[in-house]
Amino acid sequence: MSTQPDNAMTHDVGAQDANERIASQLEPREVGGRYYNGYWQQEYEVLHINDKPDGWRSWEMTVRWADGRETTHGTAWDPKRDRVIAQPPQPDVTIVSIGRLHDEDEGEWADVLQRATIALDLRRHFRDPHALSVDLRQLTAHDQVVRDTVMGTAGVREVLAATALQVQGYLAGPTAAPLTVVTQCAGGRHRAATTAMALRAVIAGDVEEAAAYGLADAAQQFADRDLVVHLIHRDLDKDVVDR
Repeated sequence: MSTQPDNAMTHDVGAQDANERIASQLEPREVGGRYYNGYWQQEYEVLHINDKPDGWRSWEMTVRWADGRETTHGTAWDPKRDRVIAQPPQPDVTIVSIGRLHDEDEGEWADVLQRATIALDLRRHFRDPHALSVDLRQLTAHDQVVRDTVMGTAGVREVLAATALQVQGYLAGPTAAPLTVVTQCAGGRHRAATTAMALRAVIAGDVEEAAAYGLADAAQQFADRDLVVHLIHRDLDKDVVDR
């Protein structure tokens, strides 16, 4: 017999119903895809999808129309009038940064550790900028000083270079399959996000960007691979967790 409280079960069912409703309204649309809106009779590209917007909407997306305008709205897919122009290419490698203090949060990437091919846990071996400096606490990997602090930590570059070699090994295997690499820290705003950004530059073969992280040599090995690499920050923009 389950010991789960009835209200928890109701919450889980309600969340599942909400996710299914959002998925049915989005239908085939994905970030990077191009579609035709039959009502406005225009093509558009999906730039961003937000399933937790502020306000009354349960989801919204930002699109760029054929005339260059960008708008944000929550218009449901109409299979009778809308159509797919081009779906985005499926990633060879998806890199997801997470903060383990947010593991109870719901969302598309809530169970990403269960799907991970490679998972890096940075919590114990590498110092936390959150604890290192009060000045860094409210900043994130969007800020250069945070990236410099993380990448300046002894051992971080070696771990990332070794992870890139792991990715090469998996890609060389006889069975073609997409990879998911997860970087983990406590809050998801500093260590995990910075190392995910660095890995994306390396595996995408972007030598110039990787050089900013001190990983140009590692990126050079991927320079001619033309891999499709997606970068997801699950928790980067969430509020600071008091701890």
